[in-house]
Order: sequence, then structure tokens, then C-alpha cells
Amino acid sequence: MRLIQLSFASRLVALVAALSVGATLMSSILLSWSNYRAMLAEAEVEGESVARLLARSASLARELPLEVEQMLSQHMIVSAELLAQFVDAAEKAGMTSAEIKNRLSAITEKTVLDEFWVTDEKGYAYIHRDNNADFQFSASAEDQPQAHEFWKLLSGKTDAVVQDARKREIDNERFKYVGVRGIDKPRIVQVGYNARILEKVDEQIGLPRAIDNLLGSGEIDAIFVFNKDSKLIASPKAARLNNGRDRLTDEELAPVRSVIASGKPRSVNGAGKLSVISPIDAEDGGGAIGAALIRMPTARLNSALTSQIETALWIALAATLLGGGIAVWIARKQTAPVVAITKAAHNVERRAFSAGELSDVEERTDEVGQLARVFKKMALDFLDRERTLDALVTQRTQALQERNTELERLSARLSKYLSPQLYGTLFKNKTVASISAKRKKLTIFFSDVVGFSEMAERLESEDVTRMLNDFLNEMANLALAYGATIDKYIGDAVMIFFGDPETRGVKEDAVACILMALDMQAMTRQLERRWREQGLDQRFQIRIGVNTGYCTVGDFGSQERMDYTIVGHQVNVAARLEQSAAPGAILISHETMTLVSDAIEVEEQSPLHVKGVSGPIHTYKAIGKKAPSMTEAIHEEREGLRVDVDLLRANKDEAISLLKATIERIRSSE
Repeated sequence: MRLIQLSFASRLVALVAALSVGATLMSSILLSWSNYRAMLAEAEVEGESVARLLARSASLARELPLEVEQMLSQHMIVSAELLAQFVDAAEKAGMTSAEIKNRLSAITEKTVLDEFWVTDEKGYAYIHRDNNADFQFSASAEDQPQAHEFWKLLSGKTDAVVQDARKREIDNERFKYVGVRGIDKPRIVQVGYNARILEKVDEQIGLPRAIDNLLGSGEIDAIFVFNKDSKLIASPKAARLNNGRDRLTDEELAPVRSVIASGKPRSVNGAGKLSVISPIDAEDGGGAIGAALIRMPTARLNSALTSQIETALWIALAATLLGGGIAVWIARKQTAPVVAITKAAHNVERRAFSAGELSDVEERTDEVGQLARVFKKMALDFLDRERTLDALVTQRTQALQERNTELERLSARLSKYLSPQLYGTLFKNKTVASISAKRKKLTIFFSDVVGFSEMAERLESEDVTRMLNDFLNEMANLALAYGATIDKYIGDAVMIFFGDPETRGVKEDAVACILMALDMQAMTRQLERRWREQGLDQRFQIRIGVNTGYCTVGDFGSQERMDYTIVGHQVNVAARLEQSAAPGAILISHETMTLVSDAIEVEEQSPLHVKGVSGPIHTYKAIGKKAPSMTEAIHEEREGLRVDVDLLRANKDEAISLLKATIERIRSSE
């Protein structure tokens, strides 16, 4: 039998019924809670009345002991002044300290004074009643929290110091001290009194007596009084025997501080007792000066509250049984389609959705059925499109990966045919290659291997290839290390320039070029020695020419084939300088010499007369880096011999050791 489907209105009726049951239950709970709060309010009012009574008792307890202590202070000041006069007269009469002490002890035995202390000008107590005491007054509050206040008597800043009765740290006894300055000289005359009488006054008329009187009626179990700092200052006798805290619970103590701060009462109900914490207000309206915790029996309150709770529980049980059954039936009926749609949504997420899902829900004629039909159509369309997109993405990804691998291989091959600067400009900066050029002042370098053709005829082609590749590899490494742009290799010749696409400045580029050329000559000599050790006894030298001037630099060629290079008259001059240089030498132009003369040692050479150039070309031979001074460097060069020592930077002992080893090696080769 098919269940009758509820319309939206029917479902609304069911929902209202459930809400009615809930409202009944909530009303019962609120009624019980309201009555409970009314009882607590009544208890708090009673607590406030007790607090006002305690406030009046506290005021009286403060005033009477203060008056007694003031009278005692006057008496002690007079006694201290009499002692000061007696000590002055006795010392002038020639009495010893022991005699004065005995006489004062006999006098004070008949008074309320318990101690006396008489010091010298430095604050040392040499006359006192305690035979075992050895006391020195100090001005340090840290060392003497109580006694340091009397130090002012020695400096004459005051004539008398009166302290309120307080507990001493040495024995926890409550003492009152008064001191006066000396009559004849700076000294401290101090008297002390054990303030037991003040405690008795407080006990007879203070808060403890008021608390005991209030507890006599039997309507209150206990009263605890706290000061403004939440410190317990009064409690019933039974609690005072155990420092006044054994009978207080943490739940009762927790609200005390907030009650004093806010001035509003609070109550704590638990463990068969009701505790009301009420503020104790000052009589002058200055706010709370403390709090009183009044603990009252809760038998009457608990009885009424228990009855109301039982009634509320029966009502709640009936409403729960009736409303719960209805709620379960409605909930299952209404949530089943939603659960089915939710499950279908999870299946879509897992790519496990099928066309047969939601068939039962689709048959519904209400809004949920319409939602199921729309969701199913959307899910099937989504999965179909996703499968199509996945296939397309897989195909495109594979094609892109293949294309990327091909481009990486092409890029790696191109990097070997382009200078690093040009390669970085084209591939990293995404520069578009085009036929363009610009005028720029550059330093141009040409080098050529001396007698390479004869060497190629004399040696095996494999040896020539290996030597040339070793040589060009070292040349390229040095050029890149100095930031040069390698233009091209022409057989054994190398063309390099400084200043484009990156430049450090015309002067800096020229100096870098000459330093590179010097290192290349040194590298050539090292290669020659290495090849000789490998059995290739072949003289290997290079000529180098360097010129600085304006050139045209950029891309030259056609749209199909371009070359990044430099052209111009200054390039030809650099090539002619290389052709005219002696083997193993570096020949530079006058323009280059003016840029590097402060860093490079040069020798002027004979001018060159080149066809096509009007006038001679002044040339110079680059010798090496210029030494700081004649006394700071050693530079010697002969045929097959070169010595360079930087005296400022070289380790002297290491240089001497190396030279000695070289000498011994030369001798052993003879």
C-alpha cells in the first residue's frame, strides 16, 4: 500500500505540533527556573541585610581600636622622651651602659612597655633589654622592612616616629613601636609594646563577635567576611580554629572578587547549602569595602524545587514520547529523498554516478521530485562533458610534453653556437629576433695561433684536433669568466668583444679585456707545458690584438638567416693589430692604452702604417698588471722565463719556499 504523501501544508502542521510539544516542555522548565530564581533573590535580599549589619559592626570595630591605639601612641611617645632624657642625664653623670640598662629595665617593668632600644650615632643599639640581641638599625627597607623607618631620627628629619601595631617577621607577634631622637646627640630611642590588648578589643566588639551573634538564631549556618583584597578577615569560631578556610569550598570563594568589584550579590547553590555572597558597602557611600558570604540551610528551598522539577519531568516525558514519535516519522519521511540526493552527489564526486539512481525520488510530484530530476540530468551532462575534457586534456598534455622536450633539445644545441649573453637575451628575456643594429663603443679582441698551418701539416690530425679544442675551450672559459661576448671562431682564430649586450662601462670593459688577454697568454704557456709532458713537442704561441672604438653591433643578415656580430673600421684595426703582434705578445691601440694605463703596464711600440688608414696607428705592448710601486712588486720576463711576485699580497715564506724549490728543480735538470 502506497503511503499518502503529505503536502507542504501537512508537513507544516506536523512541524507546528512538534513545536507545541517543545513549547510545553520549555514552559515547564522556565516556570521551575523562575520560582528557583525568586527563592534565590529572597535569599540574596536576606544576605544584603546581614551584610549591612556587618558593615555597621565593622565600622565600630575600626573606630574603637583606632582610638585605643592613638591613646597608646601618645603614652609611648611620652615614655620614649623620658627614656631619652634619662639616658642623656645618666651618661653625663658617668653611668655605664650596663647600669643604665638595669635602671631602665627596672623602670619599664612597672609600665606597659615591653622593649626599649637606645643607639649610638651610627644606629647601633648598645642599650636594650634583650641580653642576646645584637641589632644595628639600617636605612634599607629591603633589609629591615619595619625598623628602617626609624633611621630618619638619626638624620634629624623628624623628632618622632610612630608605627601602627603590626606583626613582626621574627616571631609573628603583634607589636607597636614608637621612637624619638636623642636629647644630646643623634641617636634613636625606641620603645615597643606587645599589642595584645588591641586584639582583645577587636575580639570583644569586632566582626567575630557580630558573626557569632548572628549565628545564634540557627537560621544561618556560617558567615565569612572578606576585605577589599578578597582576604578572609572574620569567620565563625569553628572555622577560625583552622585558619578560617577549611569550611569554604572553591565554588564559594570563586565569586568573591567579582562581587567586590561589581557591588552586586551572587549566590552559589550546591552540596545541600545555599551561599549568598553580598558586598559590604561603606557607610559614606564610597563603594564596596569587602564582602560577606552567608551560608544558609537549603531544606525548604530544595523541597519546593524538587516538587516543581518532578512535575516538569513528567510533563517533559509525556511530551517527548508523543512528540518524539511524530518527529521520527516526519523526519524519516522528509529526509529520505534528501539522503538519496546527497548520496547521488557523492557518487558524482567519485565518478560513480549511474543513470538508474534517484528513480524512486524522481516519481515524487512535489518540489523534491523536481529537484531530483533536474539534478540527475545535470549530473549525467557533467560526467559526459568531463570524460570528453579528460580525453582532450590528456591528448593536449602529451603533445605539449613532446613539444617541450623537442624545444629543450633544440635550446641545448643552440646554446653551444651562441654566446651566453646573446643566448640569455634571446631565450630568457624573450627578445624577438629582428634585423637591427646600433652604434656603441666597444673593446675588440682578436687572437690567432702562430704557425698553425705548419703545425697542422707536421702533426697528426687527431692531435691537432685535440690541441685546438683544448685551446678553444680554455679561451672560451676565460672569456666567459671576464664577461666577454664570443663573436666567432675562424679556424684557430678567435674574435671577442666587450660592451654588448652587457657593459660595465667603457673603461672597465677595456681593463677586463686586457686582463683576459694576459690570462690567455699565461694559459697558452700552461697548455704548451702540458702537451710537452704528453709527448707533443710543439711550440704553441698566440698573437693578440686589442682596439677600442665605436662599432656597429647587432643582427645582420636576412629574414631567414641572421648573425649577431660587430662591423666597422675599429674592428679592422683590431684585426690588423693582431696580425702585427709578435708571437706571445698583446698589441693594443692608443685608445685602449689611455683607458687601461693606470692598471696595466705597457711599452710603446713602433707605429703601424695600414693600407686604407690615413696616418700611422700608435701601438703599445701590454706587459702585465701594473704593480702598486717598485718596492711592492717584482716583475721579470726573459725568453722562456717569467717571474711575477706581488709583495703586498703574497705570503713571503711561501714565496721563498716556492722559489727555492724551483731553483733546485732547475739545478737537477742540468
